[in-house]
Amino acid sequence: MFLFKFAVFLFAAVFVDLGTAFPAVNQSNDSFRTSPLRIIGGETANIEDYPYQVLLMIEGEGKCGGSILSETFIITAAHCVFDQKASQLSIRAGSSFRTSGGEIVSVASFKYPEDDFDSSTYDYDIAILRLTKPLTYGDGISPVLLPNSDDEIIQGENAKASGWGMIDPNDESSLSEKLQAVELPQITTQSCEKYYGSYITSRMFCAGYQSGGKDTCSGDSGGPLVVDGYLVGITSWGSPTCAEAGRPGVFTKVSYFRSYIDSIINNLSEK
Repeated sequence: MFLFKFAVFLFAAVFVDLGTAFPAVNQSNDSFRTSPLRIIGGETANIEDYPYQVLLMIEGEGKCGGSILSETFIITAAHCVFDQKASQLSIRAGSSFRTSGGEIVSVASFKYPEDDFDSSTYDYDIAILRLTKPLTYGDGISPVLLPNSDDEIIQGENAKASGWGMIDPNDESSLSEKLQAVELPQITTQSCEKYYGSYITSRMFCAGYQSGGKDTCSGDSGGPLVVDGYLVGITSWGSPTCAEAGRPGVFTKVSYFRSYIDSIINNLSEK
């Protein structure tokens, strides 16, 4: 967790140096949005309602979220794994709880856009993990659907984010033991630029409320943003103060990477 937090603070510092006109942006630690922070303004959820959700662990400690693509493949954020070894990673699936239950499986290998991923801006923030053994599908374990490459984000359409991130954005110890979920309206890439300017690329979009109050946060990074069973986004970054008014969460646009995802899965399946 401390590794991801460091990355977020560094990212925030970079934005501060760019000038006061643009508020400091914290990746939600999504390294922790992916760090152990939780959904803000959401509600307690059961894994049976979000069976594609997994907890990504580093050295046995929950750090990020992820989504099930198949019995042997998981999708998450690159910033959660880019500086890790596969031997350090494992996932917990099929449990509503962060520290108990479900099925724990180690990661055999992973791939992310090494030539394009930027750890200072979180552009190309996507990674595919291959598990050492297949998951056993059941009520709490099943795959998420993927959008087509030409699917677009629909402005204002509600999506569901989930994870075990912080309950209190000001308290790093406030990790949620029970899975949380929150409904967030989607904001297109173009509309998102008015909040974060040029930091938003064609591979990103936002979700959240102008008034704030609901958001993903540290510990939720890498987790899913879903519409009608389809994974439209991967929790990536956002404001240092989660759920801040005028600072919606930023997500990796999954449709942009559909061809990449298919090619990586095919490549890793052959190994």
